Amino acid sequence: MPFFLRALRAIIVVLFTLVIADLGLLHAQATRNFAGVKFIAEVPLLDCDGTPCVDARIAEGKTIRMGIDTGNVDSVVDSKVAEAAGLKPFEPPKPGAPSLMFRTAMTSVHVGELMLTNVPAIGMDLSDMISHQQMPHVAGTLAYPAFKDRILQLDFVAHKLRVSDVLTTPVKCTGACDTMSLITFGKEGPPIVVADGFEINAEKVSAQVDTMYTGSLLVYTASIEKLSLSGAAQTSDVRLFPLTDGGVNMKVADAQQESFNGVTLSRDGAKVYFPTETVHEPEGLFDATVGLELFRDAVLTLNFHDMTLAVIKPARPS
Repeated sequence: MPFFLRALRAIIVVLFTLVIADLGLLHAQATRNFAGVKFIAEVPLLDCDGTPCVDARIAEGKTIRMGIDTGNVDSVVDSKVAEAAGLKPFEPPKPGAPSLMFRTAMTSVHVGELMLTNVPAIGMDLSDMISHQQMPHVAGTLAYPAFKDRILQLDFVAHKLRVSDVLTTPVKCTGACDTMSLITFGKEGPPIVVADGFEINAEKVSAQVDTMYTGSLLVYTASIEKLSLSGAAQTSDVRLFPLTDGGVNMKVADAQQESFNGVTLSRDGAKVYFPTETVHEPEGLFDATVGLELFRDAVLTLNFHDMTLAVIKPARPS
């Protein structure tokens, strides 16, 4: 073999080894943030039209793709999948609701070695929403209540999803951590996951954590002045988010920096979003919604037993 090919192969081997070592170190660091916790499932974290999803099985059915939705209280299952799995409606559709929408429960959902049991869900025909890009190409979603009393970790660096067993005692979270709460989306809305610790341009932000929202910080109208963003909110630039609220436009402007308890999540090219009239707002109960643009190069860990959230972002090579 020519010398230059041997040298090139050696360089590739070294670089590959360094990458694997970095990912292993990151996994160890993520695990150390929740000392003593054993993740009973570690599966590939897949990408479904820009949103996180995994391979799963309902009961003994075939493998399907399910989205991971921390921004919703209701898991969803396609009506055809529900029928094939023998899932029965709990109640008939409410007046005015689509005829194929019903409440049910997924008796068992298998994700790797993990088995979730009796997961409440809404059954509905997803094909029309998927064809109109209002829903990613999935057969259902797992909302945050499916992971009650567990730790859910979305590792966007190593492309892994990890889930703990049910926790029965508190687990201390170290590093960049903060508290989560369940706060209604508006005075009459459902309870959703809201975390403290986020920051924009050094201003503290309480934000819904929504893994089906593909933007960064969406700052709601009631908090624009409070967060010193009145000037940025005058922007006329808009961006369409087809998967949010059935498809909505949001105003978009540049931001200096977005972070979580001192961990910089976005600086160069950071964007901040503002509502248009078609965006649902939480009536001032929290400041913003935070989405995937801030977590693409990070490890996001949500502890639904102790209600804490942690973020790890590896340093970029110098």
